[in-house]
Amino acid sequence: MCLQFAAAQQIYTAVSKIAATSHDEGMVRDAVAFYNALIDSEEEDFLENDVFAVSLMNFVNRTVGSGGTGVGEDIEADIVELLFGIAAKIRLQPEILPVWFTTACTDANGRLANQKVDFAGVTQKEDFPLCYQLIDHVHHEGRIGDFARTGLLYVFESASKSITLEAWIVNSDLPTLMATGLGALYSQLSRKLSVLHPPQNLPIILSLSDYSEMQPNAQAESFFGEDFQNHLVTFLSYLAFWQDVLEHCRSTDVRHTLIDHFQILFLQQLLYPSLLESSDADGGSSVAVLTYLRRILDALDHPELVNMILQYLLGLQDYALSSPRMPRSPAALKRRQSLLLTNAPDKDDDRFNPSLFNLVDLVLGGTNSRNAQTVSAALKLTTVILSKDHGYALGSLVKIMHAHHKEPFRTVGGLNIELETYLNLAINLAGEEGVDEAYESHIKDIQSLLESHPCSLKSIALPGASSKSQGYFDTAESPARDVDPHYLVPEDPLFQSLVDLLLRFLTNDIETNLALTETIVCMGTCSQLHLEGWLSVDPADYEFEDVGPEPTEFTNDNFKSMLMAGRLPSWKPSATPQLLACLQQLEAQVEALRADIQDWDEHVVNRKTAFRFHEEMHEAMKMPTPQLKPSRQPSDTPAGTWTPQIPKHVLDSSATPSRTQSPRGRKEALADQRNTPTASPTPSRFGGSTMVGSPSRALSPLPAPQAAKRNTTLFSDIDANFAGLRHSEIFKRRIRFRRPAGAPNVEVMLSKYQPPPKDDEEGSTSGAEQDKEQEDIREASLLHIITNVVILQEFVLELVALMQIRASLFNEVRFG
Repeated sequence: MCLQFAAAQQIYTAVSKIAATSHDEGMVRDAVAFYNALIDSEEEDFLENDVFAVSLMNFVNRTVGSGGTGVGEDIEADIVELLFGIAAKIRLQPEILPVWFTTACTDANGRLANQKVDFAGVTQKEDFPLCYQLIDHVHHEGRIGDFARTGLLYVFESASKSITLEAWIVNSDLPTLMATGLGALYSQLSRKLSVLHPPQNLPIILSLSDYSEMQPNAQAESFFGEDFQNHLVTFLSYLAFWQDVLEHCRSTDVRHTLIDHFQILFLQQLLYPSLLESSDADGGSSVAVLTYLRRILDALDHPELVNMILQYLLGLQDYALSSPRMPRSPAALKRRQSLLLTNAPDKDDDRFNPSLFNLVDLVLGGTNSRNAQTVSAALKLTTVILSKDHGYALGSLVKIMHAHHKEPFRTVGGLNIELETYLNLAINLAGEEGVDEAYESHIKDIQSLLESHPCSLKSIALPGASSKSQGYFDTAESPARDVDPHYLVPEDPLFQSLVDLLLRFLTNDIETNLALTETIVCMGTCSQLHLEGWLSVDPADYEFEDVGPEPTEFTNDNFKSMLMAGRLPSWKPSATPQLLACLQQLEAQVEALRADIQDWDEHVVNRKTAFRFHEEMHEAMKMPTPQLKPSRQPSDTPAGTWTPQIPKHVLDSSATPSRTQSPRGRKEALADQRNTPTASPTPSRFGGSTMVGSPSRALSPLPAPQAAKRNTTLFSDIDANFAGLRHSEIFKRRIRFRRPAGAPNVEVMLSKYQPPPKDDEEGSTSGAEQDKEQEDIREASLLHIITNVVILQEFVLELVALMQIRASLFNEVRFG
């Protein structure tokens, strides 16, 4: 009866006027609840009533519109949620769309009539006020932004069911508003960025190094700052919204119009110029652009957006010609032409394009930089491209030559001797302590990486199975770039940069080494990339000892082939793979340090134990409080106290941390995603409760604050011990490494090394400067070098696991 009265008397018009002019939040909140009640009731069909739609949108415009009365964030969220509910109803019931969307500019066929349209499109909020209200709120965070983005997503999805709405969106300024909004959010990100971790919250692997000596640029904004993180969260959320819209929009014209605006207004007019204007000399702009590009590519999975961005930024063929496109309507073609003409540069000198300077130049310049932050940022971007969009990197970022054979040439005997060589090298670097446990962990991780790599689908798929899912975008729109078997060109500039960085591994900062090793491992996870020449020995260089005539007892050719394939070859030094040769040079540097520094091996073992103990303690503290055993002696723990249960193998120092607890810590300790929206914290086993508030806490009368204090004290003691290591005179000793200009080797300047005597003559200064220019001299503390040695051993073990898993998973060696 009440609903019938409300519909008959149209009391919602009075509610709209009273609430909009009352300037009282309580009245507005009640009005929102009133409209919600009417919409949820499906008896009187309020959503199909023109007067109801007008009164509701008048209320919304006066309350949260541009000239609104101003309400609290919670009420604004309730209003946007109300609009979202209407958009959801329109999506499910397309017949009610004409009530909320009306336009007089239609011809006899229901299409929009020709009208004057500039590049920004037609702004006609009175045609579809619901849509404009949603787009005004898509940039917000929290409930407001979530409801607005999802509601607008439903609007674009409805365009495929309405020819009029489809044409209206193509000719409206909605695509322009979306593209300029994305550009505005990108512009809010700092132009100069520092990715140094805050000194008060350094991971243990960084604290046991010279990382604290690195000074950030005073003009650069910190990546870990709260304000920057908020801006980054907003930008990435809106980028994800773009991707969602394109995935759900079934209208070809609307989707192409959106992509055109993304390409011209954001990619070409904003993203590429920021890449072009970045510089390593100003101490932060290259770091910023490399980091933003990495986060953009890491967040995007839509094939058309990824194809457009990488085709353009890598300087590949023009995006518009890179793939056949679905036919467009004349209105959509006209909109694209006007967009291109309006944004064309006035002068020919302003026509910068990626053929002159592109992402390849930026990455290579970054990897060869003297700024550690730039190097790390460039390596992380390279890893994302190689792992997610490997096909685009071939021929551009990585120089390759195609392989024309399918059968493996490497033999199982060659694989065995190579695995033994790398494994012995790893043991020589940092001892045999815990190698078996670490290797088992790396085996699991490498297998997961190989199986998830996009190029592996073709290699491990069952015969006849399609390597592509039958999704909506498996059309001629954006075909996946096929990757054929290939070799790495020995003179590849990127790989040479990686080798140069690896040669200076012991003095590099920790984050650079973690990013470097991850990039090299990622390069090796491509099943189509042959390992010969850079990681494995070319079978053409195998040499076998003369064992006399072939045995006659093997009359079967298969047995004979198996015997021949199982032989252990040798090779000349000139045939050593580049990566192995570089690791052998690092091994020589470690041997020189071992001979010069007393108790070197003991220091390395202690460092591995320190890493293991710290990580195991953190894992133990994350576990819930263990139940008290009845057999426990009262003297073990005083009543009312709690002692963390440390596993016996931690106390005995008889285990090596796993991949997730290894000193490398790429995924856990140093991943900057921990403060970004793309990564969420791992939930607790007991619904997110902490150890202090776990269910077993009721077993002890100890209050939670005291328990937390004890935990803090425990880690304070551990950190104090590590701080003692950092300030120890032994580990503060500085060691220099010298690399003469043009020399392939790095020399360790040991304690017996004496610098040349100073000369008071006038020519001495210029001579010293000339020598300095000819030499690359770097130094690091013993604490830092030992940490890098432990990381280096983990990396070599990863390479061993990579070669072994590839051989079995991809059938890369022959047994006969």
